[in-house]
Amino acid sequence: MKKSRSSICFLINPAAGRKDPEILTGLIQQEAEARWDSSEVIIIQPSQSVAELAKLKAEKFDIVVACGGDGTVNSVVNGLAETEATMGVLPIGTGNDFAKAIHVKRSLTKSFEILEKGKVEAVDLIHYSGDREGWSANTLGIGLDGLANFYSRSYKWLTGPIVYMLGAIKAAWVFRGCDIRLKTDDKETTEKFLMLTVCNGKWEGGKFYLAPEAILTDGFANFVTIKKIPFLKILFYLPFFRWGPRKWMKELNTELSRHIEIKSSCELSVHADGEHVGSNIKNLMIKIEPGKLRVITGY
Repeated sequence: MKKSRSSICFLINPAAGRKDPEILTGLIQQEAEARWDSSEVIIIQPSQSVAELAKLKAEKFDIVVACGGDGTVNSVVNGLAETEATMGVLPIGTGNDFAKAIHVKRSLTKSFEILEKGKVEAVDLIHYSGDREGWSANTLGIGLDGLANFYSRSYKWLTGPIVYMLGAIKAAWVFRGCDIRLKTDDKETTEKFLMLTVCNGKWEGGKFYLAPEAILTDGFANFVTIKKIPFLKILFYLPFFRWGPRKWMKELNTELSRHIEIKSSCELSVHADGEHVGSNIKNLMIKIEPGKLRVITGY
């Protein structure tokens, strides 16, 4: 096998997924040494900032690979967003929505083939600032969405979409919406919203097909909002999101926007790619940064 001249660094989240981290690390080390002239495999320690580590490794390596789920991807994205490095993904976590968006399979063999020979795309990123600041690659969930993500973390004995579904049911019971002043490219309004989700990718929560028309490289976010609706109606709507929003969901709206401003009358929960951002957020300014990060894809 002819080795690639690119240098590559693998950042492994040992807590991701269900595989033995020592066995997994050995497999990754073996594949890396066989395929690249220069490689390094690092197991992320609990005390380390993944974003800072990724940023540091971007100074030395051409490619930095997030080995984990969406949370690991988000941390690596936050480290690489202002660098020239290319990001790769080994989807070994329980949630792999961004990997799905870039057509990277869960098979380690196929994932390594993509890392070695895949197409590099300059993908858009979501930047948020205000009460919190950071980057998101797939979705930024605000309100019901953010709270559902927060509650889903308590179901550690479960995996898959059922975790997010249970979190969403609990969130819907607790959170009944908030008066929010909302400004997008095309309009400005103040209404009581239940959920606001900025989508760069199509999926979140494993099987929730929230933005079927979203494209990672079009320079726009698909901004999905749901106005306040009764609890029982939320329960009725939830299962349908496995197939995407329905036209008869009159309280739901999707629009394309590059800039979004949110000013809330109450504190909101927010997640970025499944990572909890905060539960006391009232003000956010969101901007889509076109082609901000080079990513190895399976397109």
